[in-house]
Amino acid sequence: MNRLSLSIFLCCISALPAGNLLGQSQRNHGWVVSGSSSKLLIQGKEILNGRDEFRFKNPEGMSQIQEIDYYLMLGEYYLRKKDKVGIANILYDLRTKKGEYAFADFLLTSLWKQSQGEEVQAIKILDNYIQKEPNTYFRNLAKNMRTNLFQAGEDEKKSMIRMDCQKTKPYYSLCRVFRLQYYIDLPSGKEKDMHKHFVNIMRVSSPFFEDPNLEWIPLLDRIDEDLPAKLSFLGFVREGIHLQKMIMDLEKITDGSIGENSNERMAFFQILGGDYSGAEESLLNFLRSARGKKASILNRVYVKLGALAYFQKDYKKSLEYYLKLDLNNWSADIHHPFLNEPMSITGVKDLISVSLYKVSGPEAALKALQKIQDPEKLTEADIWPKLRISQMLMDQNPELSSRMTDEIIYMAQEKKWRRLEYAATILQGYNQIYRKEFRKSTIELTKSRGILDEENTFYAAEFLRNFGFVFAHTASGKKGPVNGNIRDGVADYLQNNVYEDLYYIRNYRPLAFSTDLFFEYALSHLRDDNDVWGLLDSIYKYNSVKWIRSQKGNPHSLFQIQFVDKQFQYLSGFSTARESKFFDSTYADSRETESQFQRKNEEESVKNLESAKLPTVLLLPYKDEFYLFTFNPKESRRNQLSWKVIRSQRPDTSDAIDSVRELIHSGKENETVQIYLNESGASLMRSLKKEMKETQFVFFFSLLPQSDTQKTPGVFSWKCPSNMRSLEGKGMNLVETAYFEGSRILKEKERLHLWDFPANTSSVNSVANLSWSCKSDVGNLEEIPFLKLFRRIDYRTVPRMVVYTERVLGKSWSDYSWHYNWLHFWFRSGTKKIAYLPTLPVLDAGSVSGLADPSRYREDGVWIQATAQ
Repeated sequence: MNRLSLSIFLCCISALPAGNLLGQSQRNHGWVVSGSSSKLLIQGKEILNGRDEFRFKNPEGMSQIQEIDYYLMLGEYYLRKKDKVGIANILYDLRTKKGEYAFADFLLTSLWKQSQGEEVQAIKILDNYIQKEPNTYFRNLAKNMRTNLFQAGEDEKKSMIRMDCQKTKPYYSLCRVFRLQYYIDLPSGKEKDMHKHFVNIMRVSSPFFEDPNLEWIPLLDRIDEDLPAKLSFLGFVREGIHLQKMIMDLEKITDGSIGENSNERMAFFQILGGDYSGAEESLLNFLRSARGKKASILNRVYVKLGALAYFQKDYKKSLEYYLKLDLNNWSADIHHPFLNEPMSITGVKDLISVSLYKVSGPEAALKALQKIQDPEKLTEADIWPKLRISQMLMDQNPELSSRMTDEIIYMAQEKKWRRLEYAATILQGYNQIYRKEFRKSTIELTKSRGILDEENTFYAAEFLRNFGFVFAHTASGKKGPVNGNIRDGVADYLQNNVYEDLYYIRNYRPLAFSTDLFFEYALSHLRDDNDVWGLLDSIYKYNSVKWIRSQKGNPHSLFQIQFVDKQFQYLSGFSTARESKFFDSTYADSRETESQFQRKNEEESVKNLESAKLPTVLLLPYKDEFYLFTFNPKESRRNQLSWKVIRSQRPDTSDAIDSVRELIHSGKENETVQIYLNESGASLMRSLKKEMKETQFVFFFSLLPQSDTQKTPGVFSWKCPSNMRSLEGKGMNLVETAYFEGSRILKEKERLHLWDFPANTSSVNSVANLSWSCKSDVGNLEEIPFLKLFRRIDYRTVPRMVVYTERVLGKSWSDYSWHYNWLHFWFRSGTKKIAYLPTLPVLDAGSVSGLADPSRYREDGVWIQATAQ
C-alpha cells in the first residue's frame, strides 16, 4: 500500500504544527552549543570558539587542573575530527610541562592509536603507564580507563576500581565518572539491601548536577557511551539524560549535527522521564538530520511520533504523523511502541485505526479496517484487526460483535494464541453485558484469568477484568459478591491509571464502559451493601489518582524509580536497537527490585485506621459532593467507622462541622481529634478551630502503618543563618550546611530540624525551585536548593521531625498546594512529624525543647503526623 492508498485508508486529516523547541540551560565549563555558534569554556572563561575552528593555542592564566581539563576537552574534539596536527600540538605541549600531565599524555596517545586502528599499540601504551606509575591515584585512573576502552566481552558490567575523588586533584571529572560506574555495577538485581545501593548511586551521581567542575566530562563518549542507558535502565533517567546531552553536544560541535541514533536514544530517555514534548522534538530532529534516508527508517520514527501523540491524547496530531508512513517500504525491524515487539503492516493499520476512531468516530475507522485484505494463511497478527472491528461494533451491533468475538476466541484457543484469546474473552465479557447475558458475562470474565501464561503476564489488565464483574452484577439488578472485585480493581487502577488510554489499544477495552461509570456503580453497590470500609478505600484511592494526575513535572532523585519502572512496563517499545541488550540486564532487574521495595513501603491501607487511638475525620471530595468518614475508637469494632454524604461544594458546611461535633461529644472532653490532610480537610480544620476552641485538632498525612518512636528528639538547625546562630547554647544543636541538607550523616538518629530562614525571592515561582541561602559567620555565601535536598535526604539523613515557618516557603498556610508539596517530600522521605508556625517565637533553653510538643501548635500553628495515631 503506497502513501496515496494510506491516505484513503485514513480519510482526510489536516496537518498540525509541530511542538515547540525546548531550551537548554547554559553550561559554564566545557563545550557549549548555542544556536549555530559553539565555544569551549574553562570555568566560565571562553578559551576557543567555532569561529577560529578551535585551532590549538597554548593555555594562559590557568591552573594546572584547568590546563589538564583544557587539553582533554580539546583532545576529544581532535580525536573525533581525526585531526593529527591538533593532537600532535596537545601532546607536544603536555610533554614540555612539569607537573601531573603524564596521564593525559599517555591517555590521548593511546586514544589516537586506537582511532587509527592500532588497538594493540593503544593497549600497550596504557599498560606501560600503569606498570611504571608509582602514584596509586594516577595508576587507578589508568586502570579504569583501560577497562573502559579495551575490556571485551558480552557482559555490560565492568570491573571498576573504587576511587575517592577530590577537587584539589587533576582529572577530577574522570575520577567521578569512574566512581559512578563502580557504584552502578554493584547491585546484582535481586539482593535484599538493594535500597542501600540506590541511595549510594543517588549520592555519587548528585555532584554532576551540583558541582561546576563536573558540568562537562571530557571523553565521556569514549569512556562509556552506554552510561546514560545504564543509568536510565536502573531508573535514574534524569541522570541518564544529563550525560546524554553532553555526548550529543560534542557530536554537534565536531560533526556539525547530532546523529540520528543519539536523537532517537534521547527521545526514549525523555519518554521514560515523562518529557513528551522534548521527546517529540528529539524525534523531529532525527527526521531533520535523516533526509535522504530509507523510507523504512523514517517509518520507524513516524510510528513513534504517532503513538506519542496518541498517548498525550492529541489524536489529530497522531493521525498527521501516521499519514506520513510509506507502507511500500515497511521493515520487520519496526516495533510496536506500546508492546515492544515487531509490528506488521496489518499491525500498524490497526494502531492507526484507533486514532482515526478517536478523531472521526467508528464509521471511518471501521471502513479503514474493512479494507485490510486477509492473506491466504492467517497469522495471529492478521486477526487482531478483526477483534478491533468487533470492539468498535459493540455499541452499534452487539450481536454481530459477539459472534465475531466468539469465532476469534475459538481460533485463538485452537492455535494457542493466548494474548488474542485473553483480549477477546475480556471483550466478550463486556459484550455479554450489552446483550443482557449477565451470567455469561461473569463466566467469560472468570475464564479470562487463567488464559495468560507467564510469558504474557505483562499484557494482563486486572482492573478491566474486575471492572467487568462490577458492571455485570450491577446491570443485572442482583446483589452480587463483587466487593472484592471493587477492591482489587481500584487497587490496580491506582497503580496504572496514567496509562488508561493504552488499554483501548492494548486490551481492546470498550469505550462505553468508562472508569467514571465504574466508580458510580461501585460506590452505589458499596453504599447499598453498607460496606463502609470498602467505600472509604474506593474514594480514598479515587482521590489519590486525582492527585497523581494533577502533578505537572516529574519525579526527582529516588522518587523517579517507580515512575520510570512503570514507563518501562508500558512504553518500552519507544526504545532503540541500541538498548535491546539492557532489557534482560541486572540494571533492569535492580530497577524492578527497588521499585517493588518502594511500592511496598508506600502501600496505604484504610484498615490501618483500625489501630488508631484518636477520633478521626476524613473529608473526601467526589464530583460535586463530599464523603465524610468518622472513626471513633471508643465504639465497638463494627460501628467504629461511619460515613455520610455532604451534598455541598463547600468543605466547611455546617453539616460537616456538626458531624465532627457529634464525634467529639461521644468521647472525652478536650480530646485531640485528627483530620486527614487534603485541601478539603485543611479548609474544615480552619472552621473547626474557630468553633471548638476547647478541642485540639491535628492532621495526619497518610494511611501507612504507624512506625514512629516516642523518644524526645534533639533540636537541630542550620548553623549559617544569623537568627539561628543567636540560639547557640540554648538547647539548639547548630550544624554545618552539609549535615543540615543531608550530604553528611549525623550520628544522632532522633532529631527535630528547625527551618526558619526565608526562601530566596528569585526561587519562589515554583516549589521545586525553592532555595535558601545566607552568609556564614566568616562571610561565605552558602545555599541549600530544594532540588539538592531531593537528592540528598535518605533513610540515613532524614530527621524524625521538621518544624518550619511561613518564611521557608514564602507562602501562608492558606496557600495549600505549596505546603502540601513540601510536606509530601518530607513524609515520603521518612519524616514522622511536621509542625508549622506562621512565625517563630522568641526561644530560650526551655522553649526550644517544647518545639516537639503538639500543644505548642494548638492556637496559631499546625501539627501533622505522618500517619493516623
